Amino acid sequence: MDNKNLDPVLSSSSQLDEQYSLKKILLIWFLSATPMAVLAFVITPILLPIVHLPPLIIYWIAVIVGLMWQFILSLIILKTEGYDLNWTTIQNRLKYQKPINPKTGKSSNWLFLWVIPFIVLSALLQSGVTGFPDLDRIIAPLIQRLTQYDMSTLATADYKGAWWILGLFLVTMVFNYFLGEEFIYRGILLPKMNGVFGKWDWLANGVLFGFYHLHKPQIIVSTALLFGFVFAFPSRYFQSSWMAFIVHGLEGLLGLIIVLGIILGTT
Repeated sequence: MDNKNLDPVLSSSSQLDEQYSLKKILLIWFLSATPMAVLAFVITPILLPIVHLPPLIIYWIAVIVGLMWQFILSLIILKTEGYDLNWTTIQNRLKYQKPINPKTGKSSNWLFLWVIPFIVLSALLQSGVTGFPDLDRIIAPLIQRLTQYDMSTLATADYKGAWWILGLFLVTMVFNYFLGEEFIYRGILLPKMNGVFGKWDWLANGVLFGFYHLHKPQIIVSTALLFGFVFAFPSRYFQSSWMAFIVHGLEGLLGLIIVLGIILGTT
Protein backbone atom coordinates (compact mmCIF):
# COMPACT_ATOMS: atom_id res chain seq x y z
CA MET A 1 0.00 0.00 0.00
CA ASP A 2 1.24 3.53 -0.83
CA ASN A 3 1.82 5.28 2.53
CA LYS A 4 1.68 8.65 0.81
CA ASN A 5 -2.03 8.18 0.25
CA LEU A 6 -2.54 7.87 3.99
CA ASP A 7 -0.71 11.07 4.93
CA PRO A 8 -3.68 13.44 4.54
CA VAL A 9 -5.92 11.10 6.54
CA LEU A 10 -3.40 10.68 9.36
CA SER A 11 -2.73 14.41 9.40
CA SER A 12 -6.46 15.19 9.63
CA SER A 13 -6.94 12.67 12.44
CA SER A 14 -4.01 14.14 14.35
CA GLN A 15 -5.49 17.63 14.04
CA LEU A 16 -8.84 16.47 15.43
CA ASP A 17 -7.24 14.74 18.41
CA GLU A 18 -4.81 17.54 19.32
CA GLN A 19 -6.00 19.41 22.41
CA TYR A 20 -5.58 23.07 23.32
CA SER A 21 -3.34 24.28 26.12
CA LEU A 22 -4.86 26.34 28.94
CA LYS A 23 -3.06 29.37 27.53
CA LYS A 24 -4.71 28.95 24.13
CA ILE A 25 -8.15 28.35 25.66
CA LEU A 26 -7.92 31.54 27.70
CA LEU A 27 -6.56 33.48 24.73
CA ILE A 28 -9.55 32.50 22.58
CA TRP A 29 -11.87 33.43 25.45
CA PHE A 30 -10.13 36.80 25.78
CA LEU A 31 -10.30 37.52 22.05
CA SER A 32 -14.03 36.68 21.96
CA ALA A 33 -15.08 38.38 25.22
CA THR A 34 -13.16 41.63 25.51
CA PRO A 35 -14.32 43.11 22.16
CA MET A 36 -17.90 42.65 23.36
CA ALA A 37 -17.18 44.62 26.53
CA VAL A 38 -15.38 47.36 24.58
CA LEU A 39 -18.25 47.64 22.12
CA ALA A 40 -20.82 47.80 24.93
CA PHE A 41 -19.12 50.13 27.40
CA VAL A 42 -16.65 52.15 25.32
CA ILE A 43 -17.86 52.34 21.71
CA THR A 44 -21.59 52.60 22.51
CA PRO A 45 -21.20 55.63 24.85
CA ILE A 46 -18.97 57.32 22.25
CA LEU A 47 -21.64 56.86 19.59
CA LEU A 48 -24.59 58.00 21.71
CA PRO A 49 -24.18 61.76 21.08
CA ILE A 50 -23.20 61.20 17.44
CA VAL A 51 -25.73 58.65 16.16
CA HIS A 52 -29.36 59.67 16.42
CA LEU A 53 -30.70 56.35 17.57
CA PRO A 54 -31.98 55.14 20.97
CA PRO A 55 -29.18 53.87 23.26
CA LEU A 56 -30.57 50.32 23.23
CA ILE A 57 -30.45 50.16 19.43
CA ILE A 58 -26.87 51.44 19.31
CA TYR A 59 -25.89 48.86 21.93
CA TRP A 60 -27.76 46.16 20.01
CA ILE A 61 -25.92 46.93 16.76
CA ALA A 62 -22.61 46.99 18.66
CA VAL A 63 -23.34 43.52 20.03
CA ILE A 64 -24.10 42.24 16.52
CA VAL A 65 -20.71 43.54 15.38
CA GLY A 66 -19.11 41.64 18.29
CA LEU A 67 -20.92 38.44 17.34
CA MET A 68 -19.76 38.82 13.74
CA TRP A 69 -16.22 39.21 15.02
CA GLN A 70 -16.55 35.87 16.83
CA PHE A 71 -17.38 34.20 13.53
CA ILE A 72 -14.39 35.85 11.86
CA LEU A 73 -12.20 34.81 14.81
CA SER A 74 -13.42 31.21 14.42
CA LEU A 75 -12.48 31.21 10.75
CA ILE A 76 -9.04 32.65 11.56
CA ILE A 77 -8.49 29.89 14.14
CA LEU A 78 -9.49 27.18 11.68
CA LYS A 79 -7.20 28.57 8.98
CA THR A 80 -4.24 28.88 11.36
CA GLU A 81 -4.82 25.24 12.37
CA GLY A 82 -4.59 24.24 8.71
CA TYR A 83 -8.23 23.42 8.00
CA ASP A 84 -10.09 24.09 4.78
CA LEU A 85 -13.15 26.26 5.34
CA ASN A 86 -15.86 23.87 4.17
CA TRP A 87 -18.79 21.89 5.54
CA THR A 88 -16.67 18.79 6.12
CA THR A 89 -14.46 20.79 8.49
CA ILE A 90 -17.50 22.12 10.33
CA GLN A 91 -18.93 18.63 10.70
CA ASN A 92 -15.72 16.95 11.85
CA ARG A 93 -13.76 19.64 13.68
CA LEU A 94 -16.69 21.58 15.17
CA LYS A 95 -18.81 18.46 15.82
CA TYR A 96 -21.85 19.60 13.83
CA GLN A 97 -22.85 15.99 13.34
CA LYS A 98 -25.55 13.55 14.42
CA PRO A 99 -25.44 12.80 18.17
CA ILE A 100 -23.38 9.77 19.12
CA ASN A 101 -24.45 7.27 21.76
CA PRO A 102 -21.58 7.31 24.28
CA LYS A 103 -22.18 3.64 25.15
CA THR A 104 -22.36 2.17 21.64
CA GLY A 105 -20.43 4.77 19.64
CA LYS A 106 -23.21 4.81 17.05
CA SER A 107 -24.83 8.00 15.78
CA SER A 108 -28.59 8.37 15.52
CA ASN A 109 -31.09 11.14 14.87
CA TRP A 110 -33.25 9.67 17.63
CA LEU A 111 -30.72 10.96 20.13
CA PHE A 112 -31.85 14.49 19.29
CA LEU A 113 -34.84 13.75 21.54
CA TRP A 114 -32.46 14.25 24.46
CA VAL A 115 -32.63 17.99 23.83
CA ILE A 116 -36.18 17.95 25.26
CA PRO A 117 -35.25 17.64 28.97
CA PHE A 118 -32.55 20.29 28.50
CA ILE A 119 -35.04 22.62 26.82
CA VAL A 120 -37.43 22.10 29.73
CA LEU A 121 -34.62 22.71 32.23
CA SER A 122 -33.57 25.86 30.38
CA ALA A 123 -37.14 27.16 30.43
CA LEU A 124 -37.50 26.41 34.15
CA LEU A 125 -34.24 28.15 34.99
CA GLN A 126 -35.16 31.23 33.00
CA SER A 127 -38.67 31.38 34.42
CA GLY A 128 -37.37 31.40 37.98
CA VAL A 129 -39.77 28.67 39.18
CA THR A 130 -37.01 26.21 40.06
CA GLY A 131 -36.32 27.73 43.45
CA PHE A 132 -32.73 28.66 42.60
CA PRO A 133 -31.63 31.87 44.32
CA ASP A 134 -30.95 34.96 42.24
CA LEU A 135 -27.29 34.14 41.70
CA ASP A 136 -26.62 37.31 39.74
CA ARG A 137 -27.16 39.42 42.86
CA ILE A 138 -23.64 38.38 43.83
CA ILE A 139 -22.19 40.64 41.15
CA ALA A 140 -24.78 43.42 41.38
CA PRO A 141 -22.75 45.69 43.72
CA LEU A 142 -19.80 45.54 41.32
CA ILE A 143 -21.72 46.63 38.24
CA GLN A 144 -24.20 49.13 39.67
CA ARG A 145 -22.50 52.02 37.85
CA LEU A 146 -22.51 50.28 34.49
CA THR A 147 -25.32 51.03 32.06
CA GLN A 148 -27.52 47.99 31.61
CA TYR A 149 -29.59 47.63 28.46
CA ASP A 150 -32.92 45.85 28.74
CA MET A 151 -34.60 44.55 25.59
CA SER A 152 -37.99 44.84 27.32
CA THR A 153 -37.77 48.61 26.78
CA LEU A 154 -38.62 47.91 23.15
CA ALA A 155 -42.17 47.13 24.21
CA THR A 156 -43.46 50.65 23.57
CA ALA A 157 -45.68 52.24 20.96
CA ASP A 158 -42.57 53.77 19.36
CA TYR A 159 -41.65 50.41 17.84
CA LYS A 160 -45.09 49.43 16.59
CA GLY A 161 -44.74 48.87 12.85
CA ALA A 162 -40.93 49.16 13.04
CA TRP A 163 -40.19 46.14 10.87
CA TRP A 164 -36.52 47.06 10.66
CA ILE A 165 -36.00 45.75 14.21
CA LEU A 166 -37.09 42.34 12.92
CA GLY A 167 -34.16 42.49 10.51
CA LEU A 168 -31.83 43.33 13.40
CA PHE A 169 -33.18 40.44 15.40
CA LEU A 170 -32.83 37.92 12.55
CA VAL A 171 -29.19 38.90 12.06
CA THR A 172 -28.70 38.57 15.83
CA MET A 173 -30.20 35.07 15.77
CA VAL A 174 -27.88 33.89 12.99
CA PHE A 175 -24.72 35.14 14.67
CA ASN A 176 -25.76 34.53 18.27
CA TYR A 177 -27.07 30.97 18.06
CA PHE A 178 -25.00 29.58 15.20
CA LEU A 179 -22.17 31.58 13.64
CA GLY A 180 -21.19 33.48 16.79
CA GLU A 181 -21.44 32.21 20.36
CA GLU A 182 -22.23 28.57 19.65
CA PHE A 183 -19.77 28.37 16.75
CA ILE A 184 -16.81 29.45 18.87
CA TYR A 185 -17.73 28.10 22.33
CA ARG A 186 -19.27 24.73 21.53
CA GLY A 187 -17.68 24.29 18.10
CA ILE A 188 -14.14 25.67 18.33
CA LEU A 189 -13.44 25.41 22.07
CA LEU A 190 -15.40 22.53 23.64
CA PRO A 191 -13.88 19.67 21.58
CA LYS A 192 -10.39 20.97 22.42
CA MET A 193 -10.72 21.43 26.21
CA ASN A 194 -10.55 17.81 27.35
CA GLY A 195 -6.75 17.80 27.45
CA VAL A 196 -6.76 20.45 30.20
CA PHE A 197 -10.03 19.82 32.03
CA GLY A 198 -10.68 16.11 31.45
CA LYS A 199 -14.24 14.96 32.10
CA TRP A 200 -15.11 18.42 33.44
CA ASP A 201 -14.42 20.12 30.11
CA TRP A 202 -18.13 20.85 29.64
CA LEU A 203 -18.25 22.62 33.02
CA ALA A 204 -15.15 24.69 32.23
CA ASN A 205 -16.69 25.56 28.88
CA GLY A 206 -19.84 26.75 30.61
CA VAL A 207 -17.87 28.90 33.05
CA LEU A 208 -15.93 30.49 30.19
CA PHE A 209 -19.21 31.07 28.37
CA GLY A 210 -20.65 32.76 31.43
CA PHE A 211 -17.70 35.07 31.92
CA TYR A 212 -17.66 35.81 28.21
CA HIS A 213 -20.78 37.90 28.85
CA LEU A 214 -18.79 40.96 29.89
CA HIS A 215 -21.20 43.00 27.77
CA LYS A 216 -24.09 41.74 29.94
CA PRO A 217 -22.45 41.40 33.36
CA GLN A 218 -25.82 41.20 35.10
CA ILE A 219 -26.17 37.58 33.88
CA ILE A 220 -22.57 36.38 34.17
CA VAL A 221 -22.89 34.30 37.35
CA SER A 222 -26.10 32.46 36.48
CA THR A 223 -24.90 31.80 32.94
CA ALA A 224 -21.56 30.45 34.14
CA LEU A 225 -23.03 28.18 36.81
CA LEU A 226 -26.27 27.01 35.21
CA PHE A 227 -26.34 27.37 31.46
CA GLY A 228 -22.93 25.78 31.00
CA PHE A 229 -24.67 22.57 31.98
CA VAL A 230 -27.74 23.25 29.84
CA PHE A 231 -25.74 24.04 26.69
CA ALA A 232 -22.31 22.43 27.04
CA PHE A 233 -23.13 19.14 28.75
CA PRO A 234 -25.43 17.62 26.08
CA SER A 235 -23.05 18.73 23.33
CA ARG A 236 -20.11 17.09 25.07
CA TYR A 237 -21.96 13.95 26.15
CA PHE A 238 -23.42 13.25 22.70
CA GLN A 239 -20.46 14.68 20.74
CA SER A 240 -22.72 17.00 18.76
CA SER A 241 -22.72 20.81 18.73
CA TRP A 242 -26.24 20.66 17.31
CA MET A 243 -27.51 19.81 20.80
CA ALA A 244 -26.47 23.19 22.22
CA PHE A 245 -27.56 24.95 19.05
CA ILE A 246 -31.10 23.59 19.41
CA VAL A 247 -31.44 24.28 23.14
CA HIS A 248 -29.90 27.75 22.89
CA GLY A 249 -31.63 28.54 19.59
CA LEU A 250 -35.12 28.01 20.99
CA GLU A 251 -34.41 31.01 23.20
CA GLY A 252 -34.06 32.95 19.95
CA LEU A 253 -37.41 31.68 18.66
CA LEU A 254 -39.07 32.94 21.84
CA GLY A 255 -37.37 36.29 21.32
CA LEU A 256 -38.60 36.33 17.72
CA ILE A 257 -42.18 35.92 18.92
CA ILE A 258 -41.71 38.79 21.38
CA VAL A 259 -40.20 41.06 18.71
CA LEU A 260 -43.09 40.30 16.34
CA GLY A 261 -45.50 41.11 19.16
CA ILE A 262 -43.76 44.47 19.68
CA ILE A 263 -43.92 45.31 15.98
CA LEU A 264 -47.59 44.29 15.70
CA GLY A 265 -48.44 46.11 18.93
CA THR A 266 -49.72 43.03 20.74
CA THR A 267 -47.01 42.96 23.43
